[in-house]
Amino acid sequence: MKCSKPLRVAAIAAAAMLALAACSPAGSAGSAGGTNALGAPTDGGDLVYAVSNGFTNFDSNVTAAAADAVALRQVYDSLVDLKDGEIVPWLATGWTVSDDGLNYEFTLRDDVTFQDGSPFNADAVCFNFDRIADPATGSLYAVALIGAYASCAATDATTAVVTLSEAYTPLLANLSSPFLGMVSPTAVAADPTGFAINPVGTGPFSFVSFSPDSELVLERNDDYNWAAEGAEHDGPAYVDSLTFQIISDATVRTGSLTSGDVDVIDGVPAQQVQTIEANADLSYYNEVQSGGMFEIYLNTSRPTLADTDVRVAIAKALDIDSSVAATYFGAYDRSASPLAPTTAGYDDSISPIAFDPASAAEELDDAGWTVGSDGIREKDGERLSLSYLEFSPSYDGRLELAEFLKANLADVGIELEVEGLTAARIQEKLADNDYDFVTTSFIAVDPDILNTLYQSESYYNFSRVSQFDEQLVTGRTTPSGDERDAIYADIQRTIVDDAISIPTYLMAYRVATSANIGGLAFDAAAYPVLYDTYLSEG
Repeated sequence: MKCSKPLRVAAIAAAAMLALAACSPAGSAGSAGGTNALGAPTDGGDLVYAVSNGFTNFDSNVTAAAADAVALRQVYDSLVDLKDGEIVPWLATGWTVSDDGLNYEFTLRDDVTFQDGSPFNADAVCFNFDRIADPATGSLYAVALIGAYASCAATDATTAVVTLSEAYTPLLANLSSPFLGMVSPTAVAADPTGFAINPVGTGPFSFVSFSPDSELVLERNDDYNWAAEGAEHDGPAYVDSLTFQIISDATVRTGSLTSGDVDVIDGVPAQQVQTIEANADLSYYNEVQSGGMFEIYLNTSRPTLADTDVRVAIAKALDIDSSVAATYFGAYDRSASPLAPTTAGYDDSISPIAFDPASAAEELDDAGWTVGSDGIREKDGERLSLSYLEFSPSYDGRLELAEFLKANLADVGIELEVEGLTAARIQEKLADNDYDFVTTSFIAVDPDILNTLYQSESYYNFSRVSQFDEQLVTGRTTPSGDERDAIYADIQRTIVDDAISIPTYLMAYRVATSANIGGLAFDAAAYPVLYDTYLSEG
């Protein structure tokens, strides 16, 4: 199929990895305490952006950290971009995909240079693909995004042909990810080890300095003139520099914004959202992410949870809506499906299992679990006691959320042991299959994220299911459209109806800014895009 014009996809995408984040309405333009009625964009100024998490690695070919992607998006450009559900040109002006889905021919811009002055061309594209695929590179995430990559050929300076060993429909959408941003072959060759903390891309901002646990400084790339289709302006970025200050304490971060010491903060605590929204000097953004939402995974390989009726009874016993509202003060929305509403293949006809403790109790009775003298159900001498793994210290109030759910289950005679553990200890329990409930979420660009979460051989198949394997293989090779959407809709419905996992809340990137910040945008993964951002005196 020929795609010299933007390829329509039924997706708004996203990118990254195991993410433990938050959520709300898609594509919000920002709810402001003030009117945020700024004048025309102006050049100049230094933007200070406080982030909640530190950076680990600025090599887009290698890192898997969502926190790093905030910086990657400013330094690197991608071959394509996603705008309102369409794949649109960026460094590639057009592409052709073979009918069998194995060959992608990209036509590239001829006016792009890396920040070190070296040319961006087809050889650079092939260098990136080959480097990602090379096990010696140690790619943690990008390697998964390129699917069954086989080879790349630069047939001329502006034509790169990527060949796959098997069809992989998510590839084009994945290419919009900051984790597939193009790195400079010259810079990598000059300092292979140091590149991780001295990145060079083609993006609107160039690396200046990095102080771990303190700040990252970027400066405007004055040669930049190749923004993605749909950007608000041409030429270099508006601001002279970007400084990402690392402020892990939420109270300090918010105080730095209200005092004017910083211009933007992320990781806005749910408890402070209403206060920020009421402040006329601030603007608030709540950008829904795409991919796998925050869910409670039920380990179906455990004898008790192998019974679908018991799992459904558990889902009926959990008042997810009230628990999410009580924990997050209305800042997060309930999710209905394993996928975000912004993800291709999302089925908006799915409804989560309704809260119904009376029905839950009845179903447990029917399954042979009777209430014992201490109020906990028993069957064949075994107590209905389940374990719930969560990170400690608590991330984003998730241990508090678990305590609400524990109380729900106690009301129907189920004992829930909430275990707040370190990441290392959780990994040990996962490896030993020593858990009943565990939670996670993933930012991703395509419904193929369900392959990561529910394919039998995947590490992240925390529900321990195998029934979706054939559908998942078909889904990743079927072209975008109704047929592919139907595959993922069926998987979602079975997951929800059989309580294989319990959708809990949506994921989002929460940002607050001073009211004089204009042009703040977000990519399809809800990572901030600061190319169009400007400082206004008005």
